[in-house]
Amino acid sequence: MLAIVASLIMAASSYGFAGTTGSCSGDCRSCHSLKPSEAQVILDSFNPSLRVLSVHKSKVGGLWEVTFNYMSKKNVVYIDFAKKHLIQGAIIDIKTKADITNERVSELNKVNVSKIPLKDALVMGKADAPIRVIVFDDPV
Repeated sequence: MLAIVASLIMAASSYGFAGTTGSCSGDCRSCHSLKPSEAQVILDSFNPSLRVLSVHKSKVGGLWEVTFNYMSKKNVVYIDFAKKHLIQGAIIDIKTKADITNERVSELNKVNVSKIPLKDALVMGKADAPIRVIVFDDPV
């Protein structure tokens, strides 16, 4: 996986991606773009059930981060600026060892528990307890 990312970044630099000189002015978004509708066409070729939610410039130069929904869960894939490669899986920051992809997916799927309706909840213990545990059950 890391070899794929490394080769893509090296290839990207030959196209002027990631702030390098060449065909780009340094701001790749000025000459490269990916609309959500274009990303949807690309993802449809893999799985028509995927629904593109947004497209943003990735933390990694030369890549677009495409956020999509599949089976009620949000996830991300990356598409290079040339629209020739789709990367699915973890992108790791070598210096910090941080999993950039996992951090983003966790952020996208974070649940704000204060917005969960508890009007009809079954309460066990004190209703005004300082710590609450919320258990979900899917009846289906």
